[in-house]
Amino acid sequence: MLAVLMITWRETIEASLIVGILLTYLAKIGQTKQFRYVYYGVSWAVLASFIFAGLTTYVDLFVAGVGKEIFDAVVLFVAVVVLTHMVVWMHHNAREIRGEIQKKADLAISSHHLWALAILAFAGVFREGVETVLFLWGLVLQAGGAVSFSSQVVGGVLGVLFGVAMTWLFFKGFGHLDLRLFFRVSGVLLLFIAAGMLAASVGKLIAADLLPPLLNPLWDSSRLLDERGLIGSIVAGLLGYRSRPSLMEVISYGMYFPVVVLWLRLNRHDLAE
Repeated sequence: MLAVLMITWRETIEASLIVGILLTYLAKIGQTKQFRYVYYGVSWAVLASFIFAGLTTYVDLFVAGVGKEIFDAVVLFVAVVVLTHMVVWMHHNAREIRGEIQKKADLAISSHHLWALAILAFAGVFREGVETVLFLWGLVLQAGGAVSFSSQVVGGVLGVLFGVAMTWLFFKGFGHLDLRLFFRVSGVLLLFIAAGMLAASVGKLIAADLLPPLLNPLWDSSRLLDERGLIGSIVAGLLGYRSRPSLMEVISYGMYFPVVVLWLRLNRHDLAE
């Protein structure tokens, strides 16, 4: 539940920031009558995100057996790549987002292509929606049914509410809210979540006999902390914990961090400090 909350919270803030920057800038230049185009774009993006979620579920229904294990592994791996890229990209480009959005809004208004405002809002929100679907798919596959559907829904709803409320406060004069600190802390947590998804993806490939487990299990800590219990499910969701992992899964989990840190250092990223 906490992993779902963290992901939806962060993704909602990112999407809301884009919308908030657009609306605030339009109000600043006296173009409040163009708000409707932004609202159109947001509405279409939310609808398209639900359609995308439905399509992925529809595809999953037709995959079975070994094919399902491979499909799940691919979904998990894609979620890992997108999640890692999103964390790095956001920290690198957060300062430039406002300026880029304002430039595009100016261009849309000056050229009288007002539907470009809707497209701008749609692109920003739909991207976050697709990312959210992928990440939540990854969490569901990683948990393997250990977390109830109701707790996932509660976590998702709370994440959206927290994200909207935090962004609303930010644009209503509470600019002292340190969103940079939030993105930094949440970025580190999301990297741990991504590492757990990578290990889960490797586990799916092992189940499909496409990778060797090397040693299975490497250890058994289920008596101390079972991932199907309350505390264990929280640790599993946030840190990718498994009570009976194979050696190959542990290696993939451990190798994720050196690769990411090397990537961050090559880009002189502050998360690598």
